[in-house]
Amino acid sequence: MQPEQPRAAGVFDAARTGELRMSEQTALRLASACDALVDGLRQLRGTDLSEVSGFPELPSGVALTRGFAAKGHEFADTLTLLQEAALRYKAGYLAAGQLVSEADAAQRAALELAADRLDDGA
Repeated sequence: MQPEQPRAAGVFDAARTGELRMSEQTALRLASACDALVDGLRQLRGTDLSEVSGFPELPSGVALTRGFAAKGHEFADTLTLLQEAALRYKAGYLAAGQLVSEADAAQRAALELAADRLDDGA
């Protein structure tokens, strides 16, 4: 679990136990903000930064190409983890607003994203 994920899971757990409550309207506003964040991260994730060119075929150029390609993969993995955390926060906010089916759908989306990430070997 990444650093932000326990906090996001904690929001969901607090909402499920009744420790965290909010109005339905507030929950929907926060969920909408999470959706906007997830969409923005998805757009960034669509940018392929692992394709690196322009370095000569010298050993140092090959090493730079490999290094920058690895950074591109790390960036993509980080964006996926942030999407997952945003979906978990969304689930927590919706659960706190007593929107149980919507919260379950957001939680399921976060779990599917995590499963896809694990299937990809991240």
